[in-house]
Amino acid sequence: MSTFRQDTLVLDQRFDTLAKQHHLNGRNVVFHCHHYTTLYTQLAIDSNATALLSQVAEDAFFPMLESYFTEHGVTAIADRVDLGCQYFAAIGLGAMTVSYLSENAAEIVLTSSHVDAGWLKKWGPFDKPVNYLTRGYASALCSAVLGLPARSFKAVEIESVVMGAAQSRFRLVRK
Repeated sequence: MSTFRQDTLVLDQRFDTLAKQHHLNGRNVVFHCHHYTTLYTQLAIDSNATALLSQVAEDAFFPMLESYFTEHGVTAIADRVDLGCQYFAAIGLGAMTVSYLSENAAEIVLTSSHVDAGWLKKWGPFDKPVNYLTRGYASALCSAVLGLPARSFKAVEIESVVMGAAQSRFRLVRK
């Protein structure tokens, strides 16, 4: 068990000029363009593939978070939550807080969201939530923080900026 508080994310950012790839803490990453994100989100909506978009996001983010916690010896739940929220910001997705977390449920709030801001700029308000990418990240975060396998949580966006709310909120339940 960790006896210290590790509250600063350590980032090793590298760019491979030959392959034209970004790496963050040894993992290949793609920094998100909100124009592109809105397009593939709309494609997922049109194709009834929004669950797939969330699952793909979870599959990408879970090993990134899990390996970071392991490699840096982060075992305290509070440290993992803080660092997971910092990671969300570092990869350009916005500002996230975990307002509640237990073994079976969680609530996550976005005070700013790259996906929502991009959607509003490109398409304007919408009649349903669109932040499937963050649903996947939130599920990955809760599983990694608690030391559970990926896909242990299901996330639902219960308030959405694109629907007029002041912030986006996600409720997670253990599967």
